[in-house]
Amino acid sequence: MTESNGEIHDPVSPPKGRRVWVIVLVVGVALASLSLYLYKRSMSEAAGTNAPGSANAGDHTAMPGMAMGDRNAKPADAGSGLGQIYIAPERQQLIGVKSASAEMTSLTKEIRTVARVAYDETKLTHIHTKVTGFIEEVFVDYVGKSVKAGEPLFTIYSPDLVATQQEYLLALKSNAVLKDSAFPWVSGGSKNLLEAARQRLLLWDIGTAEIEALEKRGEVKRALPINSPVTGVVMERQAYHHGRYVTPEMDLYTIVDLSTVWVLGQVYESDLPFLKLGQTVQIELPYSSNLNRRQGRIVFISPTLDPKTRAVEVRVEFPKPDLTFKPDMFVNFKLSVPLGRQLTIPADALLDTGTLQYVFVDRGQGYFEPRMVKVGARTENVVAIEDGLKAGDQVVTAANFILDSESRLKGAFANMGEPSRVPVGAPAPGRQNLQVEILEPKTAKPGSNSIRLLLKDSSGKPIEDAEVQVGLFMPQMENMPPMSSDAVLKHEGGGVYSGTIQFLMAWTWETTVTAKKNGQVIGTAKTTITAR
Repeated sequence: MTESNGEIHDPVSPPKGRRVWVIVLVVGVALASLSLYLYKRSMSEAAGTNAPGSANAGDHTAMPGMAMGDRNAKPADAGSGLGQIYIAPERQQLIGVKSASAEMTSLTKEIRTVARVAYDETKLTHIHTKVTGFIEEVFVDYVGKSVKAGEPLFTIYSPDLVATQQEYLLALKSNAVLKDSAFPWVSGGSKNLLEAARQRLLLWDIGTAEIEALEKRGEVKRALPINSPVTGVVMERQAYHHGRYVTPEMDLYTIVDLSTVWVLGQVYESDLPFLKLGQTVQIELPYSSNLNRRQGRIVFISPTLDPKTRAVEVRVEFPKPDLTFKPDMFVNFKLSVPLGRQLTIPADALLDTGTLQYVFVDRGQGYFEPRMVKVGARTENVVAIEDGLKAGDQVVTAANFILDSESRLKGAFANMGEPSRVPVGAPAPGRQNLQVEILEPKTAKPGSNSIRLLLKDSSGKPIEDAEVQVGLFMPQMENMPPMSSDAVLKHEGGGVYSGTIQFLMAWTWETTVTAKKNGQVIGTAKTTITAR
């Protein structure tokens, strides 16, 4: 400090006006910083995420399940088709997308089921005696034995048979004496008595040969044989040796003729419309060679449905099977029904939820459209389509379940079946008639980016002096709303256009380029740009 004329002066202290300006400057800087902070915060909330370039925004590049986000994005421009999804060609190769054409083919419905061999119920015979008595000797003594008509089954002692034999012999002697009587009523009565005794033996299943032997023998036979009336195989037996007492209501033998067998197939009710009498059926043993195949015709379709199996019994008859097909044997039952020429697709292409049937149509250039269809007849490998497709349409047959991811197709299914909102003069949805090369950025950053691209027509000629608009789009994912951004580019010359566009977050963005001249859309193209 210095003293002058008694006054003290401090050379370091600034004047008061200079101090005021410093305070104003500090307050202004603080207000500017606060305004910038509030602006960034409002932009982050409007985008539904943190501010671009922040740590949270960058984390989206590593979120599981979002690496294929560009495949599901819906077009943001007005000229794109609703309900389509986009998958880059290199991504299609990674997930194994394959397609096939819908074609008009001769469709044959093949019904395969299991059938059971059964004996012919019309050729089943039960053996009973007509009299009571005692079995003494059994000739057919085990189940499964083959018998012929007229062959003795067993012998039976019956007091009624013995008495009738005696009556027959007496009538025979009386007839021999009285047949030449001068009185006709005497000779006639004797003859009638003889015939009545003979008929009684026949009605009790005593054969003619046995009656003739009785006449020659002239003596009553204690036990008489009971012969088989049919040829067949014994299925059941209740006749046993040495004095078993039997009555007429007892079922002593069950004999079935196996010269014809039935094959009983179980056809589910869903296949009933394809059945009719007279159809040819192929039967084969599941463990045998092709030599044991048989072909027969349907002779009976049951009028009732089995409530447990929900199936209808179908009968096929096979005469003279040389016992290759035995009763209770299981066989394969195959029926082929021609359905004529129909529009068909591979069965792998159809997705069936129970209430909806739909396919993914390959529109080309990486675009796929979910389309509802009406399904007709189905076979093992193909499905008939009654409505929703036309011949030549390409449908996805592999990796369609990946395309069907619910979180990615929510927007596409919401508009399924609606007409595309395409401006007048715009190209058809899903078809690109522009060639676009992104010159910069190769990889964008969240926030504002300069963009330059080269635009050519389908022949490769640069497009000059067009109105070019670029749109970025990201679909809705879980709680995140859909995002979009667009910019109008200026022509630099030689088909190169440039401008500035905002990338709201780190993501692989679907990029739509639209070119117009004189207000009319001359072409569109789609690609992707990744921001990190």
